[in-house]
Amino acid sequence: HKQDLHRLRCPVGPSSTIISRRSQDKLPAASLESKAKPAAIMMAGVSTEDLGYLSLALFFNTFTAPAVKLTQTADGQYAYNKYCIYFIAEIMKLTVAGGYSAWLWQTKPETRKTMKFTTREALQYALPGFVFFTQNNLSFIALQHMSSAAFQLLLNMRIVFTAILTVIVIRKPLNKVKWFAIILMTNGAIQYQLSGCSVEGSSGLKTDSQGLFVMALIVTCAAGGNIVNQMLLQKSPDQPLMMQNAILYSWGVAMNGFNWFYSTTAAGGGAPALGEFGGAALFLCAFNAVYGLSISVILKRFGSLTRTFIQTAAIVFNAILDTMFFGETLSVLEATTFLTIFASIFLFTILGEEWEKTKKTTSPPPEKVSDAEAANATLLTNRGEARN
Repeated sequence: HKQDLHRLRCPVGPSSTIISRRSQDKLPAASLESKAKPAAIMMAGVSTEDLGYLSLALFFNTFTAPAVKLTQTADGQYAYNKYCIYFIAEIMKLTVAGGYSAWLWQTKPETRKTMKFTTREALQYALPGFVFFTQNNLSFIALQHMSSAAFQLLLNMRIVFTAILTVIVIRKPLNKVKWFAIILMTNGAIQYQLSGCSVEGSSGLKTDSQGLFVMALIVTCAAGGNIVNQMLLQKSPDQPLMMQNAILYSWGVAMNGFNWFYSTTAAGGGAPALGEFGGAALFLCAFNAVYGLSISVILKRFGSLTRTFIQTAAIVFNAILDTMFFGETLSVLEATTFLTIFASIFLFTILGEEWEKTKKTTSPPPEKVSDAEAANATLLTNRGEARN
């Protein structure tokens, strides 16, 4: 009898395995995942999968400018129709997103209930599609009224504007550390651009009132488009991302297709339909397509602010690439701005998150009301009701 009691209290063999598995099943998912994560990544609060997505987005942001430079002629011009690049890239993205959605529908019937959308939802995706389309085309107009240095300098204001819209529209509060990191990031990006204006042969910061007005529209589109797209992607978290992308890219194909067709029929004979469209231009289309798909993952999993930080961090790696492969020089002042940018990323991603955790754990508990105070409050309430 004692042996039976001992077995009940301390089970061994297969029964203990079942009990241990059941106890593990009851553990929170976060505690189970934390055992498999490296310590360094756990400290930053980022999983290995998330780190892969962030690294991929940073890679494409860094190589965007070099990919464009590879398609330029010797005099810095483009032998192909620039508008066809956006149009073909949107077709590629729609093909990938639509094909993957069709594959999900055929192979995974359990996901079909989440792949339904209304006409109203499809029309809502027209807004971010139009905003991104407008931003791309306004850039050409802005560069006609200002220098490239002034364009890049003013474009950095999207960092602060995205943060403001995150708080107002999405209603996601930011603590003091994160606000300081955002201001520091903006300062680092502007400081880097100003350091290039002192280089001999630079056009400096030249602009006019029309250019400033167009840049205000571009900054609004850059920040607002990311916010609206993030809201649509995160509004239905169960919907497959590629299905949501297929709806968005359908609008992109329609708008950029119209723009490309208009460029070929504009006054003065228009531009050639494709021009000298070679392998480099086709590579740029594919590169932009994969880049756009990676950005959609960032917006759905992390949000607009993370995308803005990735774009600014790419400044550092892009400058290194220009120095290594395109013969550009890097001054000491420019190198110091890189420290500012990396410090802001560290503040936002690590210290900002730790600040929130510390604030939650150290917040004082609600004051307890004693029995005597509760009795007095009840007595006063009863007297008031009796008088009424």
